[in-house]
Amino acid sequence: LSQSERAELTAFIADAPTAVAAKPKKEYKFVREWTMADLAGDLDKIGRNRNFENGKEAFTVTQCFQCHRFGNEGGAIGPDITAISSRFSRADLLSSMIEPSKVVSEQYQNITVVKKDGDDVTGRLVEETDAKLVLVPNQLTGEKIEVKKNEVASRGPAKLSSMPEGLVNILSKDALLDLMAYIESAGNKEHAAFKAVSKAAP
Repeated sequence: LSQSERAELTAFIADAPTAVAAKPKKEYKFVREWTMADLAGDLDKIGRNRNFENGKEAFTVTQCFQCHRFGNEGGAIGPDITAISSRFSRADLLSSMIEPSKVVSEQYQNITVVKKDGDDVTGRLVEETDAKLVLVPNQLTGEKIEVKKNEVASRGPAKLSSMPEGLVNILSKDALLDLMAYIESAGNKEHAAFKAVSKAAP
């Protein structure tokens, strides 16, 4: 927004309700560094016998709500993922969680500014004037860094996604599959993925 637009919309922005995600029910620790190969063969298990509550919990502990809009909750740092399963395959969704920097949307891409002294700053460009660039390296903290334009040697798209790698490494395989089912269902507890499938009698 321009300064005039910000001033005009201040009252609406200040009064807007902020969605607060539920806190994790337990402490989570590193499980393993998941790869596509570890889970590619289990993608067909996402559509049946999944656990809704575990998926919802996994969505919270991996901090998805901090950056992504999902239904009526979440942030706006990253894309809205409520209906992501209608646009991407399960393999694509898994890849975006395990390898977030493999494909980065231009809409949410950070920039890297290399300074004449050799230092560099990577972050979301939030303001640019004739004299300076203002970047936010960490969208969760909102900390801003100003770089004077006469100090800039070069600037260009960042190679790394603003989404950190390893967020799902605190989940077991079942929890990760439950998370994917939760996202695929758009948070619908009545989705077919959460219906128990009875086994046929021998």
